[in-house]
Amino acid sequence: MTSSGPWPACLPRLVTTLITLAVTTGATACGPSLGNEPASANDPASSPASTPVALAGVRVVTMTSTAVLEDQTIVVRDGAIASMGPSSTAQLPADAVVIHGNGRYVMPALIDMHVHLATADLDAYLDAGIGTVRNMWGHAAIATMQREVAAGTRVGPTIVSASPGIDSPPAQWPATQLVTDPAQVRGIVQAQKDAGWPYIKVYTRLSPASFDSVMAAARSVGLLAIGHVPLAVDIGHALDEGMKSIEHLTGYDRAVSRTGRGGTVGWVDADVSRFPALATRSAQAGVWNCPTLAIYVELAKQHSGADREAIVRNRRLFVRELSRAGARILLGTDAGIDVVAPGSSIHDELRELVAAGLSPFDALRAGTTSAAEFLGLPDVGRIVVGARADLLVVRGNPLADVSQASRIDGMVTRGAWRRQ
Repeated sequence: MTSSGPWPACLPRLVTTLITLAVTTGATACGPSLGNEPASANDPASSPASTPVALAGVRVVTMTSTAVLEDQTIVVRDGAIASMGPSSTAQLPADAVVIHGNGRYVMPALIDMHVHLATADLDAYLDAGIGTVRNMWGHAAIATMQREVAAGTRVGPTIVSASPGIDSPPAQWPATQLVTDPAQVRGIVQAQKDAGWPYIKVYTRLSPASFDSVMAAARSVGLLAIGHVPLAVDIGHALDEGMKSIEHLTGYDRAVSRTGRGGTVGWVDADVSRFPALATRSAQAGVWNCPTLAIYVELAKQHSGADREAIVRNRRLFVRELSRAGARILLGTDAGIDVVAPGSSIHDELRELVAAGLSPFDALRAGTTSAAEFLGLPDVGRIVVGARADLLVVRGNPLADVSQASRIDGMVTRGAWRRQ
């Protein structure tokens, strides 16, 4: 990283370079107990997706509203929510594995909208309550993981992935699709479509002409462009061209910096008076923003005390303005590049969004219903009959304190129960 440009926070780790990270999930944190043992002590260890699961006597955070449904029983069958209603009238299948809520809460599993996935990290995402991830740099190993998880031969979160990054030389990361002439773009984009990637990953060094060609080619083949606003492209132009999601607030940094700098240093001298108009323009453009606040808290530590505080403060303030303007916000961590831990860092990101001024409901929505809307997955991110059974049993109310989302006693993943 250099102080004059954005942090290149999109390293795709190929299978030959994967390492195992130590991950702390906080899932065994002390919590309310019944008698001398926590409520989870009597939970079954696991059950296959072929066996019905009943979550009995639970409080339900559906994420369809801010209301909490009291004393509910949820029955899961064949990987989906088969029924939900008052426990007093619930009928449990005779062959169901029963998890007694004892006042605990059930919420949708989380969706991390910016990861760089490694096989070694799959369990860490599940341990942190993440049922779906959006991988932000495709390669052959990702496609293999997708197939294996979907087939049930590998345990992990559901994987949605962008293409390999499209950029101009020199290549920063493996598998980069390099553009040396805008005339190459249409063939490169078509190849990503043929490979099955639903999103085109736009990266940092594209020229304005190449960026415009990528955007036009993506539209022509029905793919959405997501990623970094290139250094040579104005944020207003990127918004006008229809980028679907902008990662790390790239492009905004240079627009708010008094000296036009990007990356962490762009937020050191940010002119906060520019925030409202830019946030409003973002909302009007309909772009989704994945700010990855928590990783920038870590990156800011490379700076002096005053600069470090300004980076964190100004990025939070800008996210607050985005929220106030009605701009769309996604929950994402940028985990997988050895800065923040895969899985557990999503809870740091939730706390950062709340520190930025979002309510716990809005912070959670960025990683549940809003994320599912972006991905075109209406059956995840909310608790309703018919939805996919990706559910968390947590010890406290996450709508009162977003940190409760990290106090996980167990998880249902596509209908299979696992005690955390």
